[in-house]
Amino acid sequence: MVDVAIAGGGPAGSAAAIVLAQAGLQTLIVDKSQFPRNKACGEYLSAGAVDRLRSLGLEPELAPQAAALDGIRLSGNGVRVELRFSEKGWALPRLRLDDALHRAALARGAAFLHARVEDLREQDSGALLTVREPSGELREIAARFVIGADGAQSVVAKKCGLSLAPRGEQRFALGGHYSGLRDLDAFVEMFVEGRSYFAVNPFDAAHANIMVIVREKDLTARKNDVDEFIRDRARALSGGAARFAGAQLEGKRVAVGPLAHSARGITAGSVLLAGDAAGFVDPFTGQGVYLALRAGIAAGRAIAAAVAATASARDSLDRYASELSAEMRRREKLARIVRSFTGSTMLSKRAARNVERDPERAQALIDAIAGSGPVEPALRFGNLLRLVA
Repeated sequence: MVDVAIAGGGPAGSAAAIVLAQAGLQTLIVDKSQFPRNKACGEYLSAGAVDRLRSLGLEPELAPQAAALDGIRLSGNGVRVELRFSEKGWALPRLRLDDALHRAALARGAAFLHARVEDLREQDSGALLTVREPSGELREIAARFVIGADGAQSVVAKKCGLSLAPRGEQRFALGGHYSGLRDLDAFVEMFVEGRSYFAVNPFDAAHANIMVIVREKDLTARKNDVDEFIRDRARALSGGAARFAGAQLEGKRVAVGPLAHSARGITAGSVLLAGDAAGFVDPFTGQGVYLALRAGIAAGRAIAAAVAATASARDSLDRYASELSAEMRRREKLARIVRSFTGSTMLSKRAARNVERDPERAQALIDAIAGSGPVEPALRFGNLLRLVA
């Protein structure tokens, strides 16, 4: 039996493993992928995410590999709004981020198993994971605690009865790493039309992570010419911007989705959810990696406190669930504020005017989204503008 088994070795799972291994707990990460792995999504890191990496001791390694980001530009409905960060963010390929986190977890004493989680059963002394190794062999792993950090399609959440069926129209993200771009600067650019958008996360003046978010029905209609569909949507959403005309895909195209996951709870027995498994916040505002790191660190600390008997196990896990649920609700409200900026021409123009008239409150909004400032002033700003129901 291990102290903690973690399903998923991405930012949430590896961050939890670092904390747990440092606390002296026998920690096992289980992931269906080998590391380093390429995953061209979530490559914008907010100041809050950078701060979490700093707390894990990874800033000295990662800072030289990252491109500094000064802010975000939103374009839609004939309106362009530029929001600068108080503290710089990073553009960093997930290949480098995930590998650094994974290596840090192993260096601190965590173990890794290349396998796919297929089942989970709770027991009196914890939980029993059933995993399938690449050879096809099934293996059972007993653990005092389990962290489900296995993404928006979390097997752990489903097996614990915590996963909710997605509702409404589903969306998917398509794209990858592109070269041949022109005149990119240190701003993330978002070109928005309704529930679709085109996001450019620059690594330098000519290279970027480009993702197009589209509705499921549109993707289904163009499933036989997906690459041309991506180019069509990018041209339409960006107004045919010449800077993107020479874009060339480097490596494989990425498809991620559906971009939705809700959970009826964050803990069940000795199981905790973290990252997208605990609930998926709209990627429009780039809060995913920040939330994943925050949840992973908090989950690790909650279990370490429970094992050290500084609090009862149930109280420690309940406190984790309560605090993470509250944080996710705040983050979703922030996402709704920003989405409402581009909901219609009238709202877009009104938001742009208010950002110009009240730059201090607008700064509070972008800092809250980036995780470098308090959330409540930003929510009050959104409510004042009547942008959030």
